[in-house]
Amino acid sequence: MSDIPLENLEFAKGRGTFPCDISVLEIHQDLDWNPKVSTLNVWPLYICDDGAVVFYRHSTEEPMELSEDERNELMKKESSRLLKTGHRVSYSPRKEKALKIYLDGGPAKDPGQD
Repeated sequence: MSDIPLENLEFAKGRGTFPCDISVLEIHQDLDWNPKVSTLNVWPLYICDDGAVVFYRHSTEEPMELSEDERNELMKKESSRLLKTGHRVSYSPRKEKALKIYLDGGPAKDPGQD
């Protein structure tokens, strides 16, 4: 789709699920590019869930150097975009489950409950 040769393809998992809010100014430094994994369902990749975001890039292309004015303009546009999409999601989309710890192999019974 992108015409990037396979040997030059790098990828990284975005933080959280879609929509994945990350600054384009930080994307090359903040993500773990080309994690050493053999399958999609192991850490740090684990992209088997719906909504996972995967970024890709050409490994031989250098990021463009921005002037201070270009950087400020880009930051202004990103701030506007983030305000339109609302706040960042900082919670897990999975439902929490209670943690029970049994020290003797089973639930403790109160002698007065019988």
